[in-house]
Amino acid sequence: MIELLDSADRTLRPEIFEEMFRARAAVFRDRLGWDVRVQNGLEIDRYDEQEDPIYLVSLDDAGRLAGSLRLLPTMGETMLGNEFASFFDEPVNICSPLAWECTRFCVHPPSTGQAPNSGQQVSSELLIGLCRLALTSGIEHIVGLYDHAMTRVYRRIGWCPVPFATSRPQVGKLVVGIWDVSHEALNTMIMRDGKAPSVKIAA
Repeated sequence: MIELLDSADRTLRPEIFEEMFRARAAVFRDRLGWDVRVQNGLEIDRYDEQEDPIYLVSLDDAGRLAGSLRLLPTMGETMLGNEFASFFDEPVNICSPLAWECTRFCVHPPSTGQAPNSGQQVSSELLIGLCRLALTSGIEHIVGLYDHAMTRVYRRIGWCPVPFATSRPQVGKLVVGIWDVSHEALNTMIMRDGKAPSVKIAA
């Protein structure tokens, strides 16, 4: 199941947010070695604290978090316009009320006693939920930075981004992609995944 959360839910569902931020620290700092701020085991940045992001979280059948992502409107502050800007020779300027930036896409490590997550299954569920949310919200494009190696994963899932810009070689093979939101993309992902996850808006 997919749950849709916003900043106001941090006081209503603190356990969900703590689990998400702890998983982000384990993945982005501990496993990938990114230079991210971690305090008390939680990876929280200024976009979580100062902006008004939307979060999608994937829960398994037992109600435990399996993955998460964050969305920000490109009309405001984004990581592409700030932290990621130096990755490119030319500025990547995407600013539209119809485009939202996706960051902190994270398949969570399994908790104690929990079976390992299927990375592609969790990614598929998050992307299906993201596409459904965008379709019902009037969002036409999702923008995000990803490693080129992820292209084959997106292709298998059935929603592959259109490359918009490629980073300087010194920082790796990173790509800014644009996911075009459409019913066709949603139906393709559902067909390949075998099911459509329900999307719950937290009360």
